[in-house]
Amino acid sequence: MSNVPRGGAGSLFLLDANNFVFRAYHGLPMLNAPDGTPVNAVHGYVQMIQSVRKQFAPEYFVAVFDAPGRGFRHEIFPGYKGDRPPAPEDLVPQFPLVRQATRALGAPQVEVGNVEADDTIATLAVLGQAAGLEVVVVSSDKDLMQLVDNGRESAPPIRMWDAMKRRLIGPQEVHDKFGVGPDLLGDLLALAGDSVDSVPGVPGIGPKIAAGLLAAYGNLEGVLTAAPTIKQKRRRERLIEHAADARMSRRLVELRRDVEVDGDMECYRDHGVDPAAMESFFAPLGFKATLAGAVNAVTPQRRAASASFSKTALPKTEGVEIDLASAVLFTRGTQADFDAYVHELRAAGEFSIWFEFSHAEPMRADVVGFSLARSGAAAGAYVPIAHRSLVESPAAEIEWSHVLATLGPALADVSLRKYCHDHKRVAVVLHRQGIVLAGVHADPMLASYTLDPARASHTLEALATDVLGHQSIARETVVGKGRKQVPFDQTASESALAYAAERAVLTGQLGRALESALEASGETLQKLFYDVEMPLAAVLRDMERRGVLVDCEVLAAQGEDLGSKLAQLEERICADAGYALNPESPAQLQKLLFEERGLPTKKKTKTGYSTDAAVLEELSLLDPIVKLILEHRSLSKLKGTYLDSLARAVHPQTKRLHSQFRQAVAQTGRLSSSDPNLQNIPIRTELGRRIREAFVAPPGQVLVAFDYSQIELRILAHLSQDANLCAAFREGADVHRRTAAEVFDVPEEEVSAEQRRVAKAVNFGVIYGQGAFGLARQLGIPQGKAGRYIKNYFAKIPGVDAYMQSLVAAARRSGWAETILGRRRRIPELAARGATKAYGERIARNTPIQGSAADILKVAMVRVQAALAAADWAAMVLTVHDELIFECDSDRVEALIGRVRPAMEGAVALTVPLEVDVGWGADWGAAKA
Repeated sequence: MSNVPRGGAGSLFLLDANNFVFRAYHGLPMLNAPDGTPVNAVHGYVQMIQSVRKQFAPEYFVAVFDAPGRGFRHEIFPGYKGDRPPAPEDLVPQFPLVRQATRALGAPQVEVGNVEADDTIATLAVLGQAAGLEVVVVSSDKDLMQLVDNGRESAPPIRMWDAMKRRLIGPQEVHDKFGVGPDLLGDLLALAGDSVDSVPGVPGIGPKIAAGLLAAYGNLEGVLTAAPTIKQKRRRERLIEHAADARMSRRLVELRRDVEVDGDMECYRDHGVDPAAMESFFAPLGFKATLAGAVNAVTPQRRAASASFSKTALPKTEGVEIDLASAVLFTRGTQADFDAYVHELRAAGEFSIWFEFSHAEPMRADVVGFSLARSGAAAGAYVPIAHRSLVESPAAEIEWSHVLATLGPALADVSLRKYCHDHKRVAVVLHRQGIVLAGVHADPMLASYTLDPARASHTLEALATDVLGHQSIARETVVGKGRKQVPFDQTASESALAYAAERAVLTGQLGRALESALEASGETLQKLFYDVEMPLAAVLRDMERRGVLVDCEVLAAQGEDLGSKLAQLEERICADAGYALNPESPAQLQKLLFEERGLPTKKKTKTGYSTDAAVLEELSLLDPIVKLILEHRSLSKLKGTYLDSLARAVHPQTKRLHSQFRQAVAQTGRLSSSDPNLQNIPIRTELGRRIREAFVAPPGQVLVAFDYSQIELRILAHLSQDANLCAAFREGADVHRRTAAEVFDVPEEEVSAEQRRVAKAVNFGVIYGQGAFGLARQLGIPQGKAGRYIKNYFAKIPGVDAYMQSLVAAARRSGWAETILGRRRRIPELAARGATKAYGERIARNTPIQGSAADILKVAMVRVQAALAAADWAAMVLTVHDELIFECDSDRVEALIGRVRPAMEGAVALTVPLEVDVGWGADWGAAKA
């Protein structure tokens, strides 16, 4: 391994921004700007960014910041990071300057609310590796060392670069430092603890002892299982006594890899610095050397090559006006003025709103305060509702009952135009507080998503910067940061005034700017926004409020049953092995499979040979014990992810599950969900399907499931106009059987089950841009054979081959892929080379199909909602992939089918029929049987 990263084209550098801000602060003497502002941390941070750019010229570069707010680790352990001292006083004012400096340098940056930078970096690293990029994490944080690996045949490596020590960190360096490789580093940290982050670990167990224990017993669970047999009394007692702390610590140090970030690498392309922007920001700070030595990390050749693939559809609006000095705070003492202000809003006929809530989940949140701004106004007003600082004050807050009476009718008035960012979330909370939100004319988040779904972020802050050229007030200036951070309701309302009032003004200005951009973009995107995305938000709002009924006893019973199956599997594995072992221990599996069974090794690690899922799948063809191990691993994950966690997500008052449906995440236009993520409920295994049995209908009702039949293949037939595919769907034939007949050149009636299975895999593989390697892995056949299947497919289904080639060619010309409804996804990867370019070509082929399926489902949901507007006997409660699930009175199922099926099948006119399968029963599982 080279002692420096390769960099250049095909590389993604992820900067742990906070790590380097602190290192720069403590490593450099104090420097001050001409106005006296301390800037030593800013100076060191800027020099480091420019040094990385100059040395490595990464194609993609992103600075990742910690976001304010308490994340999931504080829910696991309230004392997490509780012992950290506050930041030095002369460092505090440098934090916002660092973010501004990043923008002035033209460097992409990411900050996800209530998420630590480590988790965002981990997610981006995995996405970058999947896109075929060399990933380099610029940091010295030991927690991030869990990410490093040497890559494999189909994926480049992930490594770390310590820019201060100019040292490259790979798996060997991690092992040299800790005595274990990256795959066991989390277990070591869980045992040893971390005093800096207040991770408890096990008292008396340091890194060296932890490494020895892991070498002896395989992993954390192996150590804790073996604890009663350990000879050293004190160590044995501490491991037994603090086993729960160790397991909790393991959860604390685990890096999340599923943070909601944009996976399109184009968002992080490093376009280099803008000299004018640098001059404007750095000159007042006295950074003469920075301005004199500005380095453009993107060569003119690279910029020219990628220009057509890097355009954004969002406009730049100059001359934004924000008057924070004139912002108004309304309290009980100025209640009459508040009433007059609301009257002025109504008279103006248009205003913008911003709400602050007490909880991230809308169904558990209360209103802390809200801000308002008149149309076109540069100043806004803030109304605190639940700030604890005003509870004992004479100038106490306006009563919520008065807000209901005064502002409530204005918010519910559909004739009053309103601008509201992420208005679905706001509407869910307000409904619980007795207010209906109607008349929202434009939502900046959804407008941005419609115009450019490939953007890295659709937050108000990001849009204010990119569209209005305005740097909004950072939330941390109000709530604080680190140990000093407090919930918003504990801030002084006077401190919240400027922050909240600015957001109301920005919401209105962004709403109007993005409306103008939609008008300029033409009728297609306007229809997508006004006829699909905005009405869909109302559909999702009602679904979130309604939730879905879950039988926790069924989940518990399935959990017990699965626990028994896991125990039985473990017994079978141990019996086959001839001795007791832990199927979750990599070290024990290495010994069993490679030393004792003599199975071929696939991937080398620093602690032996890999036993990850991909390796085990290959080995399962050679030894039946591997199938048992894979099954044990799969069931264990299923139990932990769903059966043990869904019940905890049930709302304590409604006793229902209220997932949040997110519109502005997936670049293809697909909906996603969170808290919990219902889109990932497995459906391809029998045990996975059984989870649906826990989703039940209320007494007197049934669940009715409507599922588009092979919608993506039907879209492929429509778009490609391949004669064979179109004929199969028009004639109602088994499309996979007919494809098999073509590919294998046999009569349809003689197609075997195996031939149909292969044809089905090829049919869907084409949609997802799957190559011979992926198909071979899926079918368990040699890669050459899989390649011949694909070649035969395109020879016998020529319309598809020609269509796929035309998609890539069109995307190269325009820079984007387009769905049936005109949604456009930028594909900057097409300007790259090698694996990245191949990834872009896959996007070009599958986006029109997957994105069109997503758009059709959205149109169907809006149509169905209208068809059931007056029905109090049925309601949509859930959507997963291409499926809609309803609660319906038991005696009205046929009536529901009569309304929903035509709405879904007629959502979009294709040249082949759209068909919907319907089933119903007491639970979701029965409805899909």
